[in-house]
Amino acid sequence: MPNHPPDPDVLAYCVALVVASNQRDTEALMRLAHKLRFGDIVAYSPALGHAPFAHRLVFFLVHFDFADADRVALLHSLRHSGSVSLCYAPVVMFLRDATDEQVRASVEMGFDEVINVPAEGRGMATRLAAQIGRDHLYIETRTYLGPDRYRLDQQHGRPPRQLSEPHARLFIRRTVEAGVHIVRREGVPKRH
Repeated sequence: MPNHPPDPDVLAYCVALVVASNQRDTEALMRLAHKLRFGDIVAYSPALGHAPFAHRLVFFLVHFDFADADRVALLHSLRHSGSVSLCYAPVVMFLRDATDEQVRASVEMGFDEVINVPAEGRGMATRLAAQIGRDHLYIETRTYLGPDRYRLDQQHGRPPRQLSEPHARLFIRRTVEAGVHIVRREGVPKRH
């Protein structure tokens, strides 16, 4: 399937689940999700479980004041939820005036996208739309399931790091019509 340029208007067919530590931050991130033109916007609660939504594709939008331990716990619970639509849903971290090291730490924690705010709205929507209609590499090990944590290496001219333990490379594709699909799975043996 060829990759087309991301279309920010596709977010109108997606659900934004907003994750924040308090009501004020939740409301602020919900306003941002509204400006990004998500089709449905809901404050996240673990009680939602596998609730049916009006749209097949779910995004998790995480506020920058959400504590690191809570971020790790959220990612773990989502990636091991047992639902393909939640396990492989884009989880987006919004950071405020973050350094390159803070962005890298969030990527290596397992976020699908990290957006530094304040940022221009159309640019943010385009970056989010890039999560849809194209293949994304996920890595599965004994202790991790999520997007390729080393994907920034190539962008910054570093030699790509490789896992030494056995793992699986999963290529996933998200579409608004069908939700999330695992396109291909490749087993990778332990390196010697």
